[in-house]
Amino acid sequence: MELQAGFGGGLGVTGTIGVSFNNFALKNIANLKEWDPLPMGDGQKLSIRGQANGRWYNSINAGFTEPWLGGKKPNALSLNVYRTYFAGNFGSTISGHMTTVGAGVTLSKRLRWPDDFFVISYGLNYQLYNIKDYSFFEDFSNGVANNLSLNIVLQRNSIDQPLFPRSGSNISLSLQFTAPYSLVFEPRLRKFAPQQKI
Repeated sequence: MELQAGFGGGLGVTGTIGVSFNNFALKNIANLKEWDPLPMGDGQKLSIRGQANGRWYNSINAGFTEPWLGGKKPNALSLNVYRTYFAGNFGSTISGHMTTVGAGVTLSKRLRWPDDFFVISYGLNYQLYNIKDYSFFEDFSNGVANNLSLNIVLQRNSIDQPLFPRSGSNISLSLQFTAPYSLVFEPRLRKFAPQQKI
């Protein structure tokens, strides 16, 4: 269970509440006899977390991880969804907002070469931006935008203990790829844009 509060960043007081179950069992979700408080025993992880600051900011996200996809090898499947809302300004009145809704799926696989400490992950992420009178992006303060990206992460983690490591190392290399939206859509927009006479 997570309960915390913070102050600053122009938002004032922000509260956070979250809960995480590290030994969840999705297969027993329909069996009410296994709920204590949720079905447990398969080593899956289920987490829900929310933050809020009155009417200026709020965020909620949920995640699920299956660490043994297929049941034979340590291949992990992770799913996450989230929604975030930012007000247009922090004055006495709200003029505009930006709402972001996203989802992602990640598949991680342990490698045997160069050694057993290497893990490679492939993630597919989607974001939907709904913006109204909010100047977060350059030349884009109103409208709806979509983003689809592919993430690849190569990590080597050889630390001896996750809480108080005394030996080992944790190194990662990440790459992110997005579709070339500007090459596809900008020429088309310029073609149909009204011509201005000087």
